[in-house]
Amino acid sequence: MNNKKTLINTALLTAGTAAYLYVQNTKFQVSRYAVPIKKLAPENEGLKIAHLSDLHFPYTKINLDALIKTLKKEQPDLIFLSGDQMDAAEPERTAEAHAFLKRLPDIAPTYAVEGNHDNKVKNHTHIYQGTGVTYLDNTAYSVMLSGRKPVVVMGVPEPSPFGKVQKDFLAKMTIRPDWAGQTRLLLAHRPELFKKYHADASKAPDVVFSGHAHGGQIRIPGIGGLFAPGQGRLPKYTAGVWALETDPTKHLVISRGLGPSHFPFRINNRPELIIATLENHS
Repeated sequence: MNNKKTLINTALLTAGTAAYLYVQNTKFQVSRYAVPIKKLAPENEGLKIAHLSDLHFPYTKINLDALIKTLKKEQPDLIFLSGDQMDAAEPERTAEAHAFLKRLPDIAPTYAVEGNHDNKVKNHTHIYQGTGVTYLDNTAYSVMLSGRKPVVVMGVPEPSPFGKVQKDFLAKMTIRPDWAGQTRLLLAHRPELFKKYHADASKAPDVVFSGHAHGGQIRIPGIGGLFAPGQGRLPKYTAGVWALETDPTKHLVISRGLGPSHFPFRINNRPELIIATLENHS
């Protein structure tokens, strides 16, 4: 009798664990953040940005149709992809990524930067051709949206592992003088470089959108993520909204990502779609 009860309990525990891991790794959740902006134009109050990161095609496990449906319902002003759209393990399988990217600009103007996985995929920029997605490579645009004042959308590529240590990641970026006063939004894959994105105050963004950390993979309440590439154990920047220590009016928005990593499971760390709304800094 005891053996039978033990078997039943074991089966229930196994089934429960499997169901939990299935939800944790395939069911995305929507995280909503209000991001304060210093001297935000009144017309841009409530400007909404959908932030996607680390899709890792072709290994994405979430329901992409459900993601598109959610994006349409949210009606964002902009969609940002902050890197690792592709996974370096299968660089030739680009069809899934290309098909998904084509669906985004019909919802809102869409901008993307590369991540460390994209960087390892030869000629990875061809996945954007014909999609309507704007790929940012040390480039910046003043973007006019219906009913809004223009904002500057900027993007920096993945730093080269063979290059010199960069002190200023926006050194190659051109910010036109006539864009003065426009809110600056930067797409940059790595959150651990947050301070370096502000090395040049004349180009510094108001908000940085990053991913890469996958939420620390395993999240412990009250502690956060356990490991992130580039940060190691108990990393600082894995999720949420952070203020720059030297200037609290500057912020970093970190996505936990939508796709998998080489570690097989997300634990207490579901895939995440971020909806960031700009509000005037009081």
